[in-house]
Amino acid sequence: MNDAYVTSISVAPSVALADAQRSQVISPAIDFAARDPLGRIEEASFWLETYQHSIGASAVRAFEVVDHVDNRAQSDRLLLMREYLRSGGRMQSHREQRIWQALVRYARELSMGYETCLRLMQSDAGHVRELKPAIPVIVARALRALSLEVRCALLRYANVDPGIWVRMGTLYAFAEKHRFAAVRLKVYAGMQEDSTVRREYLRGLLLAVSGMDNLLPPSQVVAERIVAAVAEFFLLHRSPTPSCRFGVALQAGRAPYRLSEDSVRSPGVRFFGPGDAGVMVEGYLRRIVEARLVPAELKLDEGVAPALVGEVLLHLSRQWAATPPARREKRQAVITTMQVAHGFQRVLDTVLSEPGDERLAEVTEVWTVVNESSGGFGAVLPPLGEGDWLMVGTLVAAKPMWPASWSIGVIRRLSSADATQRSIGVEILARAAIAVQLVPQSGEASSASLTGLLLATEAPMSNASSEVSFVLPKGASKGLESAEVRIHDRRYILTHGRICYGSDDFELARFSVHLG
Repeated sequence: MNDAYVTSISVAPSVALADAQRSQVISPAIDFAARDPLGRIEEASFWLETYQHSIGASAVRAFEVVDHVDNRAQSDRLLLMREYLRSGGRMQSHREQRIWQALVRYARELSMGYETCLRLMQSDAGHVRELKPAIPVIVARALRALSLEVRCALLRYANVDPGIWVRMGTLYAFAEKHRFAAVRLKVYAGMQEDSTVRREYLRGLLLAVSGMDNLLPPSQVVAERIVAAVAEFFLLHRSPTPSCRFGVALQAGRAPYRLSEDSVRSPGVRFFGPGDAGVMVEGYLRRIVEARLVPAELKLDEGVAPALVGEVLLHLSRQWAATPPARREKRQAVITTMQVAHGFQRVLDTVLSEPGDERLAEVTEVWTVVNESSGGFGAVLPPLGEGDWLMVGTLVAAKPMWPASWSIGVIRRLSSADATQRSIGVEILARAAIAVQLVPQSGEASSASLTGLLLATEAPMSNASSEVSFVLPKGASKGLESAEVRIHDRRYILTHGRICYGSDDFELARFSVHLG
């Protein structure tokens, strides 16, 4: 862009265009006919795409259209994202897939719309004076739209388009060059708090280095809000410092990365790290532990459990630490195949099945395993497909193709190294399990028995004090303080039941056990 246009910037939340002119030019041309948020977001994307191809060379006209559509669609976008997250974000229904696709397309068209405004300003010198006060706002909005596209990809554990990092880096470099990257502004007129281009850029970068592939969608939402609250306090420098643990190449199609001794130091690389944000995260953690309340500064919806927020804060603290989180056990490279079933009912069916049962083909998939250890394994799969069920926290049963026991595990990590494959990490809970009937003996639970999976343990079940773990249907252990179970014709009493972990359709419960 021509330097003459932006040598002196007075920041304003929007362009001072006459209301009459705006209503005359825009309102008759753009209207949303749909009655629901999903339809209106799809229409917003249509209008943005249409006007990009027919806008001509007017920067002012381009901004009028993009700004108008953006402001009209804000509330619908938020409602749509909430609906998607309430559904679990598993992409298992047509509507979920349609919502995700609509959000991604809208974010893409919106960012391209604002980038078009900036590009047209190079040739629209006659009207650029009107737009000059809004240049920082345009850059900040483009970065926020690109960050939304990053967030949508991470929610689906999909690969982030490398071009997004180039576009974000180009926008930030432009702001840095013209010295408005740190100027405070309101991204949208109705916002209470100010932001900066620097903060909007960091929000996108931090999503990429915060281990989102290890978090369930609800936890990702909490992480995104924490990132939004502390991004302003992150360091972002041209030169590396001991506190800057990550790097990003402004003009390279590479995701932000953790620095190592052999990381390239070049003029096109920026370095960032938690700085005071690390102290803030520790403070939030202390407040949750001491008061058991979610800090109001995080602006999370009511009903978000303090325990969940605490878990995410601890996760982020570890991801941003000087030493990255490491696996408890080193995995050995292998190439093998495994049968895998997912979800509580399918896992139960596989454990109950007999060797050679033809029905297994209907409830299992075949995975290619590339590494394993005593605590888990890693696998690679093709890109996302229609109705894909993969999700962090999903219960799985896995076994080699030859006769063996079914291992019970949980998906802990999902990521996409590139567009051709996905990487899955599974934590093994037990190398074998047996289906048993638990009969509640006290508490609020019904006297009717329920079926669960007793996880194998090295410790013998005897008169001596010991504990055992069960995988149970979601909600089954509520009020289940004690129960009777029969194993190999022996009666055992389970007491002091507690939930250790839970996901959408199962929970891992632990009990003290003794002979009945």
